[in-house]
Amino acid sequence: MSKKHLKSKGMKNKLRVGIIGAGLIGFKRAKAILELGQDSVVGVCDINQKRAEELGALTGAKVFKTWQDLVKAPNMDAVVVAAFHKDLPVMTIAAFKNSKHVLAEKTLGWDGKDAKRIYLASKKAGKVLKVGFNHRFHPAISKAHQMFKAGAIGEIMFIRAAYGHGGRPNYGLEWRLQKKYTRGGEMYDQGSHMTDLSLWFLKKFDKVFGNAKNYFWKQANLEDNAFCQLITKKGQTSSFQVSLTQWKNHFSFDIYGTKGYLLVHGLGRSYGVETLIYGSNVGKGKVPKEKIWEFPGEDISWTEEWKNFRQGIFQHKPVLSSGADNVEVLKIIDGLYESAASGKLIKI
Repeated sequence: MSKKHLKSKGMKNKLRVGIIGAGLIGFKRAKAILELGQDSVVGVCDINQKRAEELGALTGAKVFKTWQDLVKAPNMDAVVVAAFHKDLPVMTIAAFKNSKHVLAEKTLGWDGKDAKRIYLASKKAGKVLKVGFNHRFHPAISKAHQMFKAGAIGEIMFIRAAYGHGGRPNYGLEWRLQKKYTRGGEMYDQGSHMTDLSLWFLKKFDKVFGNAKNYFWKQANLEDNAFCQLITKKGQTSSFQVSLTQWKNHFSFDIYGTKGYLLVHGLGRSYGVETLIYGSNVGKGKVPKEKIWEFPGEDISWTEEWKNFRQGIFQHKPVLSSGADNVEVLKIIDGLYESAASGKLIKI
């Protein structure tokens, strides 16, 4: 898309944005847009009219009665889709058919086939598709990736990671654990983030093995724990567990290479201070020299992700967690569920 085309649409490096979904994430997206101050929210909608009106009051946006009306609005350049997983495909494809760029929340699609269909719709429309995997924009994770690309730890041998919620009363009744709203439970929630990060560092996986179980939240009809092992053609491995029975919020993403390691612990707030530890391999049997960075500030991942989305539109730069990336995420999740059902190692 040329700069001339952008200007002809009246954008002039300013996006007019519509938001579908006035839940927690819809509000986070709106606040990130407002904080940057470069774009405007011009339309919002939600099945909960009160929430839609609250988001409209916050942003000064028009409140639409239906998402169909919102995506058809002519004075809108981009749409944020923060809806139930079951609704994401039809909403995003409709937005593309109405010439809108889209930032849609993870995990975009019911399965790998859905993800590919959505990706192809974005290509056909010539519009940017960004999937909401904000973890790539946490400063410790972003710095770890920069250091890895610069050769700080050599070639990756393995990744070992864990992510867990502390739990809330009646967690099993929440929408993310109900089949009428989503295909998967904790693997679709925190597991998709771990899958996306694993792909960012190791690019592509050949095989998957794992398990998905409901151990505790018996009101739920989806898994509250998932265990996943991803293997590349070279034999490099990413192993992670995601859990809704962690009892205290936890995040760790540890990358071990031939020359050292990068350990990311915490995500801020209830997950603990976001920290990056770099250890260099100084020889067999010797204690590694470590350098530690802490990032105690507010969560900037939402604003940084919005900047990346804008760069994809105005500067034609590849976005992180693109539609193509999301196809790979869903293919892995498909394989994980197949492995859990069969007890077998599955080729992706």
